[in-house]
Amino acid sequence: MLANFTPEDIAEAARLTQLTWGDEMSLTNEDLKSVLYEAMVRYYFRSESFSFKLADDDGMQGFLLAAPLAERDHSQEWLTKALAPFTCEEQDLVYNYLRYLSYNGQRVRALSKPEDLLLCLFLSRKSGVGSRLLKKVEAAAKAQGIKKLFLWADATCDYAYYRRRGYSEAEQFTNTLLPELGAQKTWIYRKSDNYGD
Repeated sequence: MLANFTPEDIAEAARLTQLTWGDEMSLTNEDLKSVLYEAMVRYYFRSESFSFKLADDDGMQGFLLAAPLAERDHSQEWLTKALAPFTCEEQDLVYNYLRYLSYNGQRVRALSKPEDLLLCLFLSRKSGVGSRLLKKVEAAAKAQGIKKLFLWADATCDYAYYRRRGYSEAEQFTNTLLPELGAQKTWIYRKSDNYGD
């Protein structure tokens, strides 16, 4: 079933995000790792109108969180409470990870307008799920008169996936802000005009 992503979906999406990218950094504290990946989902969940999930009898099989670039993160209160039990060093690691994400978003903003749509966080567990989610968000954007879609993908993702779906490369750079993750080659992609046709 394809439906809008809601706040009730955050915990399951965070679990899937951790399963997908949980080995990116060598964190031995599993509780901190759980907070880190839930923080990522909360950081990017900025609009129910443009965020979707696909679930079947086995649970959530994918989700795509998207929002106009003018929308901002509203997860700080949650994050402050969630990090309270951890050491300063552990808290810094999570904040540094979010700064890494934010830097990539700033690079996108330099190429776009506030009314453009940012595809923020995209995860697919089964073949075909990603295509369905991408078509759904593109149709929602088109229905709202949004002219351009943007996203960034680093080397931890299947960045060539977007090229195969009509997205063109707008910029390429290396993000070195998070030593624990290492220098990450990063691509910004955009799609405009006839998307969703």
